[in-house]
Amino acid sequence: MSGTQLARVASVDNWCSLSEAERAALLLHEKPFIIKKMVEHWPLVEAGKHSFARLAEYLSQFDSGLVFDAMIAAPQEQGRLFYRDTMDRFNFEHMKGYLSDALKILRELEGRDNPPAFYIGSKKISEYLPGLERECVIGELPVQIQPNIWVGNSVNVATHNDNFENVACVAVGRRRFTLFPPEQEENLYITHRQDTPGGRPISVVNLQRPDFTQYPKFRKAIETAQVAELDAGDALYMPKCWWHNVESISDVNILVNFWWQGATPTFNE
Repeated sequence: MSGTQLARVASVDNWCSLSEAERAALLLHEKPFIIKKMVEHWPLVEAGKHSFARLAEYLSQFDSGLVFDAMIAAPQEQGRLFYRDTMDRFNFEHMKGYLSDALKILRELEGRDNPPAFYIGSKKISEYLPGLERECVIGELPVQIQPNIWVGNSVNVATHNDNFENVACVAVGRRRFTLFPPEQEENLYITHRQDTPGGRPISVVNLQRPDFTQYPKFRKAIETAQVAELDAGDALYMPKCWWHNVESISDVNILVNFWWQGATPTFNE
């Protein structure tokens, strides 16, 4: 939000030096925190930092040939994946294609001023990019918790929550998360209609340009908000049911995340 100074999510800068017990204790805090440089050693992160060509070559070796479903929004939407003003339909179109198509689109849009928004939502890596899941590993998590991948350019995903614990890892580009505690639901103006962009209830308030006249209680939500700005290689732990708005703020962005249900997972030995 322009002109509003939000609290910062707490950061853990020395995750690797912590014991297993200390890491487990952090995941019991029930509050989000950033883990700096947690996955900077992933080959995917290294390829993204090198060049788009290296990134495309790296991803292509895992291509299963499955068809991806993507969202495309016109430039005038300024990256926001939402509804049209009439709220009767989405402000984006769906398209299907292969990994090679997605990479070509991202390459063509890279560097443009106000390009169309291009976004591929959560896909299981083991199905769409088999083999990559063995290189995108968080050693502390059980192997049963498998990663998902999200790919796109500069897009804004409306405030929503998930029914899972979540570690979100920025592999390529930069991302900004704005988080609200679960109890802020009534102040976020959540719509529970079935047809939402990502299948989860979302806030109808535009975080970038909130209309406090139409949504006055949103001021209370902002007072509780925390912001996390992540570079490639950083990770964010989000407890179950925390509301979060996600902004991808680079021309090419890839997120890898791990969801699990229930209590803190038993870490691998």
